[in-house]
Amino acid sequence: MEKHRVLLLGGSGYLGSQIYHELLQDEAIELIGTRFSASTAGHLLQIDVTDPPSFSAILQDSSPHVVIWALMSATDEPELIEKGWDVLLSQLPEKRKFIFISTDGVFGRGTGSYREEDPPEPLDERNPLAAYSNAKIRGEARIRERSPNHVIVRLGPIYGRNVVGQWDKRVASMCEDLEAGREISRAGNLYKTFVHVEDVGKAIHELLHASYLGTLHLGPAKKESYYSFFKKMALALGLDADGVKETLLTEAEALERGIPLDTSLSSKKAHALLQTRFRQAGWKNAHGNDNDKGE
Repeated sequence: MEKHRVLLLGGSGYLGSQIYHELLQDEAIELIGTRFSASTAGHLLQIDVTDPPSFSAILQDSSPHVVIWALMSATDEPELIEKGWDVLLSQLPEKRKFIFISTDGVFGRGTGSYREEDPPEPLDERNPLAAYSNAKIRGEARIRERSPNHVIVRLGPIYGRNVVGQWDKRVASMCEDLEAGREISRAGNLYKTFVHVEDVGKAIHELLHASYLGTLHLGPAKKESYYSFFKKMALALGLDADGVKETLLTEAEALERGIPLDTSLSSKKAHALLQTRFRQAGWKNAHGNDNDKGE
């Protein structure tokens, strides 16, 4: 039986590392992962998707059945998509599957509980993540136009300790502050669908083999405010949860800074389609990922 050749772009990142090690266990997959910068990850190919000749050569040499775009850059996302996709979408045969990892940031108005069918809304340019999120919107539109065999996966903030021991920056910063005896303040009216990195890796694995095409929102059923999320994570990690203080973001301040107050995602479709179960914040799984700081 011919193995599925999978090209994972961004295999050295926080989420990409998790996806890479998840897929590596699948004997039906021939996995090719990539990295951008030189690192100790010698098992990954070093490429720059904004360099057409080298990216084109990788695509031709690997001839993948599935491409997973796990590249994420707050500063360089527009260039990654504009330059990288001219090559990718022109060379990837229509029958090949393209899995694109997008963001809840495509919903700039912030009315919450967004379904897959809801149209994207550009993020206000005053928001520091506007270039990133709006590039994802353009990317989604181009996929729908030019790659019929696609899955667009939208995610809220990703958290947890991944398979190589790396924590997300949000929780790592919280741990550093609380362990040093410093209080932190988080908004109690700023809502997201926080999703565990391990659950995302499992879901991507499922979608790689599944027949589902289209857009899919991943994450638990219930949204969390930043305050409730950090409070629960502090408790799960055995830290002083009293050091997490609640603040409120006024509508005027949110408008002035271009911050949507609720970009939570409705994940009903994913819960019906996938076997992966998405844990709520602070939930302790059998391996203790959420209460093990790796010390």
